[in-house]
Amino acid sequence: MTNFTPADLISAYKVPDHPLFLVGTYDDGVTVLSQQTRAFNLVYALIESGVIPSTPAGGETTPGSGKKIAVIGGGFTGLSVAAALISKGVHAEIVLFEQRDTLLPLQQGSDTRWLHPHIYNWPAEGSEISAANLPILNWTAARASDVVVQVMGEWATVVGGNPRCRLKLFCNTRHLQIHEAKDENRLTIEWIGEQRDNITGNSRVDALSGAAGQRCDFDIVILAMGFGIEADSRLSYWRNDIVGQPNLEQPRLTFLLSGQGDGAMIDLLRLRISHFRQDRILSELFDDSGALIEKIREIKTVHEDKGEKETFQKFEELEVSLPTQFNEVKKRLTARLRRDTDVILRLKVKKLSDLFDGDIRISFQNRILVYFLYKCGGFIPSTLPETILAKQHSIPSDRIIKRHGTNRDVQLKNVLSNGLFSVLESRSREKFRQTDRQRWTGGYFGFTGPANAAQGAGDGVRDTWRKEYLPGATALVAATFCSAVAAFLKTLHPENVRLRVTFHRAVSFGAEEVLQQCCKYFGINASSSTGSSAGRTFPAENATIGLAYRCQKMIQSKRNADPKELELAMQALNLSQAARKMSQQVKFVAAIPVIAANEAPGRNPVIGLLYFDSEADDFYLDDQALTVVLEMTQSFAANLERDAMADIERIANREVARTGCKWRTAQELPQNVEGVLEVVDKVALPQTTKAFQFNLEYSDFIPVAQNL
Repeated sequence: MTNFTPADLISAYKVPDHPLFLVGTYDDGVTVLSQQTRAFNLVYALIESGVIPSTPAGGETTPGSGKKIAVIGGGFTGLSVAAALISKGVHAEIVLFEQRDTLLPLQQGSDTRWLHPHIYNWPAEGSEISAANLPILNWTAARASDVVVQVMGEWATVVGGNPRCRLKLFCNTRHLQIHEAKDENRLTIEWIGEQRDNITGNSRVDALSGAAGQRCDFDIVILAMGFGIEADSRLSYWRNDIVGQPNLEQPRLTFLLSGQGDGAMIDLLRLRISHFRQDRILSELFDDSGALIEKIREIKTVHEDKGEKETFQKFEELEVSLPTQFNEVKKRLTARLRRDTDVILRLKVKKLSDLFDGDIRISFQNRILVYFLYKCGGFIPSTLPETILAKQHSIPSDRIIKRHGTNRDVQLKNVLSNGLFSVLESRSREKFRQTDRQRWTGGYFGFTGPANAAQGAGDGVRDTWRKEYLPGATALVAATFCSAVAAFLKTLHPENVRLRVTFHRAVSFGAEEVLQQCCKYFGINASSSTGSSAGRTFPAENATIGLAYRCQKMIQSKRNADPKELELAMQALNLSQAARKMSQQVKFVAAIPVIAANEAPGRNPVIGLLYFDSEADDFYLDDQALTVVLEMTQSFAANLERDAMADIERIANREVARTGCKWRTAQELPQNVEGVLEVVDKVALPQTTKAFQFNLEYSDFIPVAQNL
């Protein structure tokens, strides 16, 4: 399905005939980011379909329209559901339940597990980006415990900064039971739990007692409680361990690892590869292997999109088609094998190739790493019983690691009534499959109310709305460049008359390519009273910047343009769809695109746009001044392309996955604006020699030297 309506989305979450919704319960390849995306998709669908009421800031609330919503689970998924509801200013009281003593309990203090938002999609475009690129509860790759700190900081911003927030949080929740209510449109929950501080999850100072038994009816119940803890594992996946560290007691230890999912594969790689980290090892093994990576990317596409069942054989063929690069990867990996461990990998499947070709839930990234580890003789697969293997290899119980997954049905059965669970069981699991691709529109969680209510938002809201994640390094470099351009233009501009300069980058959020403002405005009287505009997103066809993006040309207003005609032109270009109305005093606007000379087919070649406007009478760039601005922009783009930030540690320009765009070929200037706007054809636009994105980000990425 290519076009998801809100109703389509809801159908994959909703238990038939009941106001009960499940988030990601029966999906494969579950990651923190994919579950957050599913949570945001659900909230988007519930609001856009009118199931949950939400109005713009200052809008009137229909009497009796408020809802009572229960969110079960205080992990990443549950927090994402609650944060999305709060950010959209829904007319509802939200009650968040967590079984354990704190929010995000599994990952708190987990220092041996590394979380990366996109690396499981390797080698797909954008898989090495360290930021989740989420509009709320965003985070960057780090130890699980550090990601908790990041997300809890974002949670505090959402909860503490929203005056419409009506939230109750209960932790240490016991005896949580969900069953049918007398009103068939509602569900009843009874529980024993401790009400906690909404922001921190800590005990409230004003709390009069500990846990108390309660019962309440809810209009909507959202199950976001994850999958539970592994039933037969001595040590949960998220608990700290020492298997990734060198042995200090004996020179060589043998481990028995039982399991054939992602958890088992990660532990296998940790046990056998020194200095292992999911993102870092890929860079270290496949650096300078462009042709090999491209072949692997093709295999991944066929494997995932077409259900290829001979992935193992495709991997084998790489050694024949690209022997030099294939053997170089083997050489690098062999040099990194730990000499203090051996691993027996117990599998249910008879052939190792079945691990790669079947429907077993292993990410493609782990498949390729385990395949190369196998080619290096890095482990011994076996199907013998655990007791026999442990006896044969003298493996004590503390070196037996079981990763057999969780029993999600037990979790559900424990909290749902028999009637609700039977309804759930009667529905095909396939019908609960939920996409982990973004379905909300750009900037959706930057304003309250449904998408169509955005048209009526006031200028005060439009100054700072539609924001999406903007890397700090990108904002810093853009600000430096724009302040330099503004300093030059100020020498040509009257004092005390408003002049504004900023830069927008072309970037994709979900299925939409937008133009994102990379820094605040610089110039004269350029600041906004309502806050920074950095991070705002604009539809890629709107206003002056959208016109330059579509035409792939420099666009500016004509000399001595009538401000009223200019205002009418902005209306024709749909400026106010995503921005406040242009000041009636603006007399000059210009947008200069930076063009990628060799952009990939099917994509708009515009990398970004320098924008400036002025309220000064008769302000216009003559040829000499325009040449200076163009040279500054060309130098800015060329230095980014040469990776001028390479000498600054842990800053890199990484590619975000870009979607296709409506405006792939250059358009003509629309007739309804050509009376006041013009294309500047006489100049050579700033260009780069290859396609790249302006996406400088900080990453905790220190390569491990191959000779270690």
